[in-house]
Amino acid sequence: MLTYLQILYRIFDIPGFFMNKTSFRHPFPIFFFLCFCLIFAGCTSHVVKMPKPLPDIVRQYKTITVHGDRPGIVNTGVRVNRGDRVTFLGKGVITYFPPKGLSAGPADAKLLIRIGETSPANRFYGFLSGVYAAAQEGDIYLGFEDGGFLPGGEAKSPENYRDNTGYFVIDILVWREYDPVKISDFLEQLSRDDPNNESLKTVSDSYKGIKEANLSQRRAAEEVRRTRQAISALKGETISQAKPPVEEEIRVPEVSRKLQEEAKAAIETVRREGRAGVPDQEKERKIADLTEKLEQALKSLMTVEEMSLKLARQQEKEKELAARVRLLEEEKQKSPEAALPMIAILSPKDGAALETECISLSGVAENQKGITRLDILINNSLIAPKDKRLLKIAPKEQTRIDFSERVCLKEGKNEITVLARDRDGTSARKTISVYLKKKPGEVWAVVIGINKYTHLPPLKYAVNDAREFYRYLVDVNKVPEENVWLLLDEDATLDKVKSTLGTRLRRSAGKEDTVIIYLAGHGAMESDSSSPDGDGLEKYILPYNADPKDLYSSAMPMREIAQIFQRISSDRLILITDMCYSGATGGRTVPVPGIRANISGAFLERISRGRGRVVLTAGDANEVTVERDDLRHGVFTYFLLEGLRGKADADGNGVVTVDEVYRYVSIKVPQATGQAQHPVRKGETKGEIVLGVLK
Repeated sequence: MLTYLQILYRIFDIPGFFMNKTSFRHPFPIFFFLCFCLIFAGCTSHVVKMPKPLPDIVRQYKTITVHGDRPGIVNTGVRVNRGDRVTFLGKGVITYFPPKGLSAGPADAKLLIRIGETSPANRFYGFLSGVYAAAQEGDIYLGFEDGGFLPGGEAKSPENYRDNTGYFVIDILVWREYDPVKISDFLEQLSRDDPNNESLKTVSDSYKGIKEANLSQRRAAEEVRRTRQAISALKGETISQAKPPVEEEIRVPEVSRKLQEEAKAAIETVRREGRAGVPDQEKERKIADLTEKLEQALKSLMTVEEMSLKLARQQEKEKELAARVRLLEEEKQKSPEAALPMIAILSPKDGAALETECISLSGVAENQKGITRLDILINNSLIAPKDKRLLKIAPKEQTRIDFSERVCLKEGKNEITVLARDRDGTSARKTISVYLKKKPGEVWAVVIGINKYTHLPPLKYAVNDAREFYRYLVDVNKVPEENVWLLLDEDATLDKVKSTLGTRLRRSAGKEDTVIIYLAGHGAMESDSSSPDGDGLEKYILPYNADPKDLYSSAMPMREIAQIFQRISSDRLILITDMCYSGATGGRTVPVPGIRANISGAFLERISRGRGRVVLTAGDANEVTVERDDLRHGVFTYFLLEGLRGKADADGNGVVTVDEVYRYVSIKVPQATGQAQHPVRKGETKGEIVLGVLK
């Protein structure tokens, strides 16, 4: 502001003008000066009115004007460090492509952003989420996109900008620290002072959700601290009174299963003392308090989990919305008739070669006159959409319709047509072609679960895990029963396991088939200097009759598993294990006296070697995989089955891939175990491997 005023002072000689009495006889200079100031003030008005001085939470604040008739991107002068959190607020309208009268606001995916000199420019989608994390250090560059852009942000077609009119006003707020509570409180206050500011309200609401999750995390952490104090008090121990550190990010608190087991053990100890004649009235009161605190901690943990998932879903929806907006704008640029309805298909891509029979068809249709009907045709056959509103939208016409339907394809080429009709009866269609590859053959599976062992301590829920996985394959996935071998307890001897995997499965599964192997039970390790993993240890899968004193002759080493997998000719092989090898107590592993080594995860690389081989394990090589009485399952298998039954289907296309279920258990299992167990995925695939199909 000051720079521009100095320029005005020099141009108009304002001080001299007002000191000269004769100047007031000529009103034109005054009128011209006032008009210039009004125009200038209008072009540089802020999106929000910031308090002065700036609050401590704001490190930098600046307002930038992005003009629609200027190609490329410009340096805003705002510099950020890697990891800085930045919030952008925008207003204004830019009209572009005059023949059609198209226009866009800041949130319509037409704003370009680049950080630093070397990073590529991208469309900016951060107005909805409110949180933008700087990926590198450098100045922020902004610009308007019209007709495509080069990697550095330069316009592909500068001539497109000549007839554009209007501008965006962008407020940039760089936060001094990422404290969602402080940021949310500040934005909420601004929103209360300016209740009609939609841009501010959107960002404020987004931060409010993050704030609630962060506060829940802090409450849960405090409950954990108090519970640990109570446990230590019951055991007669002392602990540090230091306050837990405040996390900068939203993280799930460490409410671990180990903590609950310690609490239960302490309670049982006190009760035994009471039965032995020790006065227990005061101790029983402490027990009640401890139990209540544990329940509060777990409830807080569930609250954090739900909020984190809600925020993740919101971010996915924002990304999809931005993609639909971008596609629609591209269609507007291509279409020669402005009056026709515009249709953009987001998924699948035109010309895509697919392996899944039933897929998700999603996109958007728009027409300013209002759309009265939207039809979907597969190979010229009309399908009945699950959303019945798409069949007949009148009398409440919509200018824009977002559609998402599950459609099933035939083998070979398929034509998908979306037809939209406006209130004048004018219609437009969009047709794409996709190809369904030849069906990948049959599914073969071996499912093994062992609770009882002849020489080992029993497990509780490995058999239940295996039975439920078997039922999922047969009842939900419709794998023929004769294609699945189920080995439970005494049926899972070493000879039987080797024969089933190495002979029956190998002879049955062909190259085009999919093989699934599921194992739930004990794992173990022993010293072996010849181990190719670099840790001096061999890892074993323990059958029913395994002898921990003679693993070499009674158990199945990983090198033999790797050899069996190489002998199976199928293009797709998935191994899923709910066991561990760490030798620690309390999980699905067998302690080995004298060995406390750091286990290398290289053995997973060994058995997943080769294209199409995927391994999913319940935890890292050095972690303990646990069972839970309240779930009546191993934690990993419980959430694996939950994901396969639909909750892992992130794109809603009716199928669950290996990657989708892995992403799901990677979130749920650490949360349920207090970050003590982290599933691992190894292997290389070409395309997606479907693990489950929903009803």
